[in-house]
Amino acid sequence: MTKLLKTILFISFLLLPQIAQSNISSNQFDESISIENPGAELWRNVRQRDGIFEGTSQSQSTDANFLINITGEAWRQYRMLDLIPKAGIALLVSLIGVLLFRVIRGNILLEAGRSGIKILRFSTSQRVIHWVTAILFIILSLTGLLLLFGRSFLIPMMGAEAFSYFAVGAKFLHDYLGPAFAVSLVLLFIFFIKGNMPSLKQDLAWLAKGGGMLGRHASADRYNAGEKGWFWIAAFVGGAIVVSGFVLDFPIFGQSRETMELFHVIHTIAATLIVIASIGHIYMGTIAMDGTFEVMKTGYCDSNWAKEHHDLWYEKQLAAGKVPAQKTPTKSS
Repeated sequence: MTKLLKTILFISFLLLPQIAQSNISSNQFDESISIENPGAELWRNVRQRDGIFEGTSQSQSTDANFLINITGEAWRQYRMLDLIPKAGIALLVSLIGVLLFRVIRGNILLEAGRSGIKILRFSTSQRVIHWVTAILFIILSLTGLLLLFGRSFLIPMMGAEAFSYFAVGAKFLHDYLGPAFAVSLVLLFIFFIKGNMPSLKQDLAWLAKGGGMLGRHASADRYNAGEKGWFWIAAFVGGAIVVSGFVLDFPIFGQSRETMELFHVIHTIAATLIVIASIGHIYMGTIAMDGTFEVMKTGYCDSNWAKEHHDLWYEKQLAAGKVPAQKTPTKSS
């Protein structure tokens, strides 16, 4: 009897995998059989608690007791489906605006031509800090745009693996050059604050005449209302970028998930605004207005440029004896 029982058990052991596989195969076609997900009850509780399942942890770090937090998915959906598309539309509209201005207005030439008389406008220190800040800004803008829009535009073109190399490099530059930009922005504020304080009557008059674009001369001192506007945008919006960037760059001061999400949104919006403003600033300061780029390149402006764009400042320089009486000799002469 014992020998028979052992034989039956041995045969059953051999046939058990085939029986189990047969049951599984038959159940795949039986839609009436429903297997309850062991985690279903857990996830129902999570959703009833607004996406946060809190437990107990020995860790004392922020959010350590939040064992499950699905609010991040809501933030991801907002970033991908709302924040990024709106930022892209805003940037596209600004580029179209500059293009239309270019087509309608064209190059803004000096009416009296160049006099050849050069006036010192920016010191070497001012130009150095301007160009350091400008170069850092351009690198940070390009890397930030790549991180923001790269998944949508570059992955279809080059594939996910190739894009990952660009993304890693962009993130490295963005994270490490951000603090350097913060220092340069503070120095820029210190070096250029003089002359950029608002002058309500003068600035409103300049704006009312469209900065001279409406056919009427618009008087301006050392900086016009447009330049002052860019300066204060760089100061305040740039400050928001720096502060939010530090919060994201150094997540070691007890920032919660919600704090990081909030400052990411602030960082993206502020960066989009300053890039939009910079498009106009760069265009006007390089190819739009005759003689403007060389001012920051060399530190000197032509006297006719000063008369047409900053006549009040020119009169002060003339009264102070800082306007040469004759043409500035060139290197070739």
